[in-house]
Amino acid sequence: MELKDLFHKQISFFNADLKSKDEVIEFLSKALLKEKFVKDEKVFKDAVYKRESEGSTGMGDGIAIPHVLNPTVEKSAIAFCKLKNKVDWQSLDDQPADLIFMIMTNGKDGNEHLEALANLSGYLIKKEVQDGLRSAKSVDEVKKLLSAPKAKKEELKKGESYDVIGITACPTGIAHTYLAAEKIQEYAEELGLKAKVETQGRRGVENVLTAEDVKNAKYIILAHEKAINGMSRFNGYKVVDTSTKEAIYKGKEIIQNYESHPKLMKVENAHDESSGEVGQLDLKQFKKVKQNLLAGVSRMLPFVVAGGIILGFGFLLDYIYTTAMGMKAFSSWEQYRDFFNLSDEIAKSKFKLLSDGKIIDPADAEKFLTNHFSQLGPDGVTMCYASGSFGTVWEVSSYFSAIGKIGMELMIPILGGYVCYSIVGPQGLMVGATAGLMANSDGFAYSKISEIAPWTGAWSRFLPSSLEGMSSGFIGALVGAYLGALVVFGLTKLMKNFGKGLQGVRDIVFIPVLSLLGVAVIMLAVNIPLGYVMYGLQKFISLLADNNLMVIVCILAAFMMCVDMGGPINKIAYTIGTLSVGFNLVSKETNAIAYEQQTMIMTAAMVGGMVPPIGIAISTVLFPKQWTLKSKDAAKTNWLMGMCFVSEGAIPFMIEDPKRISVSAMIGGIVAGLIVGVFKITIAAPHGGIFVAPLTNSLLFDGDGLQKGMGVVLYIVAFMSGSLVMGVVLGFWRLADIKNGKLTLSSTNGVKESLQDRLAKANQSNNTKKVEQFNKKLNDYATFEQNLKAKQLAYASKVAEKNKAKKQKA
Repeated sequence: MELKDLFHKQISFFNADLKSKDEVIEFLSKALLKEKFVKDEKVFKDAVYKRESEGSTGMGDGIAIPHVLNPTVEKSAIAFCKLKNKVDWQSLDDQPADLIFMIMTNGKDGNEHLEALANLSGYLIKKEVQDGLRSAKSVDEVKKLLSAPKAKKEELKKGESYDVIGITACPTGIAHTYLAAEKIQEYAEELGLKAKVETQGRRGVENVLTAEDVKNAKYIILAHEKAINGMSRFNGYKVVDTSTKEAIYKGKEIIQNYESHPKLMKVENAHDESSGEVGQLDLKQFKKVKQNLLAGVSRMLPFVVAGGIILGFGFLLDYIYTTAMGMKAFSSWEQYRDFFNLSDEIAKSKFKLLSDGKIIDPADAEKFLTNHFSQLGPDGVTMCYASGSFGTVWEVSSYFSAIGKIGMELMIPILGGYVCYSIVGPQGLMVGATAGLMANSDGFAYSKISEIAPWTGAWSRFLPSSLEGMSSGFIGALVGAYLGALVVFGLTKLMKNFGKGLQGVRDIVFIPVLSLLGVAVIMLAVNIPLGYVMYGLQKFISLLADNNLMVIVCILAAFMMCVDMGGPINKIAYTIGTLSVGFNLVSKETNAIAYEQQTMIMTAAMVGGMVPPIGIAISTVLFPKQWTLKSKDAAKTNWLMGMCFVSEGAIPFMIEDPKRISVSAMIGGIVAGLIVGVFKITIAAPHGGIFVAPLTNSLLFDGDGLQKGMGVVLYIVAFMSGSLVMGVVLGFWRLADIKNGKLTLSSTNGVKESLQDRLAKANQSNNTKKVEQFNKKLNDYATFEQNLKAKQLAYASKVAEKNKAKKQKA
């Protein structure tokens, strides 16, 4: 398949009168659906915008190459659009575009089309081809320009070597990868140098650099936005590690100023991912705290979500069972004593047996062969259970709770493991996971000594007695992951000069064994101060619970969820919430009230995370004139995303309007968190949105049935109230700023088009009265638009003057 074969008359357009990037994408998407190149217009458009959100496809020189790899594409093709007027495409050179190549493929029709697509960039960098495309009037002219024979690359003569070598790689591997390679080649030739560039794109790794190429090169350029394969080739060599954008536009300067380039670095101890060895070690990676934390949290989430929901289902089954059986829950021996009118000594003894699942009355042994957590009370009538065993009272529910608990137990080791992995590569996974286990797991080296498994708690003797059984939790896992990464880093540096014969033993035996011993000793030291930190956190939450002030924590958690919607602050709030679901913040022994109320933090985090997407959807419904048609259409999916607790549904809107959306979301989050705190709404699952509403309770009320019913109702009231407040604040704010000229809609809001449609219908029905009404409305709207444009120009002028004054002062 040749490049010209991907162009078709029915999807090639010349001198199209389109005013914006959105209009171009809309226009081409409709044309592709009409001509049956794609199956679903909306799915295709979403794929286009998803790629645009990852980085501009504006290549510069007035050229844009949006590209899509999606199953909705029927067959690979390129839609061409030459615009009458240039439009802003956020191009790499900050210049508008008028030549649009919409590349589409489903990836299923072989590799020939990938070869053709990659060749496109080679043609487009030529000035004569660009000029020819701008004067072209038919698809045949375009095909002719893009099928002219390309100049053959000069082969190396015997004994010669390449002066400039490089690797290019971009996320999709279609456009930037090959364009950057062509430009590096072009810049090198301009400087009289010979160049070879390896591409790691959609059609695989091509033009592979050899060890000889690397050894003889004077300039090495790595231009990429994704991880490069084969980094070990550059160990001991200086390289410029940059982006494809810089390679495309500043490649010549990179070569000319190679030795003084700010991104020049020496590669050391780099190994390929597939080898299972340590990745490229660099102390700079330790500074990327946000990136490392998010790497751990993102991999922890499946364990939290799956484990939490299954655990919550176990709780729900137990609720149904205990309610149907009319069982009575007891949270303390005092409550047990008062209900059955027992002496303190007997009440303490029997309640402990009940809590431990041991037989209270030996005569009842045969009745409770499978489950001892629900037993007949001393009165011979009341079936009772300890509230701490809820989730395991019914044998069936205990199966689900056990599985869910496994997922929850793994979340902290996974968090620690992948934070460490993010810093030092695969060798860090075991070290970080071990740190997580030692920081937050029952039955391991620092836990209470067990009679069943004597090796557990073996190191607890080194801890202060006040910390027996106390874990350092997620804080200990994060600190342990960082310190464990330092151990791996240090060991790798110490052993870097091992001979080839010992490198395998080093990576499989020496580094893992020594780093495991090292992190164990580190965690002994870490668990003491951080154990006290967690102890202080427990005491703080206990204090708030005792003084009925948990509402403060709930407001803060919901507020944090709305600050950056999926960013680090959001993740911190969510992580703390998930720990509460696993009852890892406060132990039952520390404070029974706080233990029972701690999942209010998770409830607040969840309703806070639901507010932004739903709030935006509400705003588009209540204030339709203040949103573009595209935004209103996109916001429809936010209803479902919000209900499912997917905060990221708000991110595309936040990118366009960060200030108004983030502030209004925070206000809505505060309202939602306040309701959760006031009504003491707890939850037994860390994810699921409205679908886990049956797992909520309101501790403000008495009685299991009332707690459950009001919990569900008030949970829905909390996130809907917060969303409504956000929607109203956001809508009025946008309304005021549009009227004052501070906010300009990027495209139509549909008002004018709606009036025109209604006028057309009135004309068809010969309704003179309505025709007059709609004409008047259209004239009024035209006047409104003119006044609005005048205000927008005045505001823009005012801003420009302020910026000018600031520059003069500076």
